[in-house]
Amino acid sequence: MLVRNIFLKAKPAVERLYDRTATIERYEVYQKPNGADGMQWVTKHENVPCRLSTVGMQTLNNASQDDVNTIQYDVKVFLSSKIDVRAGDVFVIDGVRYESAKEPFVYASHQEVLLVRKGYA
Repeated sequence: MLVRNIFLKAKPAVERLYDRTATIERYEVYQKPNGADGMQWVTKHENVPCRLSTVGMQTLNNASQDDVNTIQYDVKVFLSSKIDVRAGDVFVIDGVRYESAKEPFVYASHQEVLLVRKGYA
């Protein structure tokens, strides 16, 4: 039996671990009423089951105090490999907005996307 087939059989078990849902948005070109090109955020996927995980120990120190209290840390989101995700997509998970940092790592059973959370405390 091929390894890929083994991973495909594990896919339903992996997807049962997804405990959150995401909305995925993409910045796309559109045409304005006057004929000019513009850019806008377009929702590509809604209610996508997913799971979040922190990336390494460095993420525990996630706030800095300066003139403005900023929040910035990295997370990894796991979701179905069938969902089209591209570098630069924005994920909204449980009301929190995450920016996609890199291209997704797609496997037979799932995909992993590294995200960056940026905000203010």
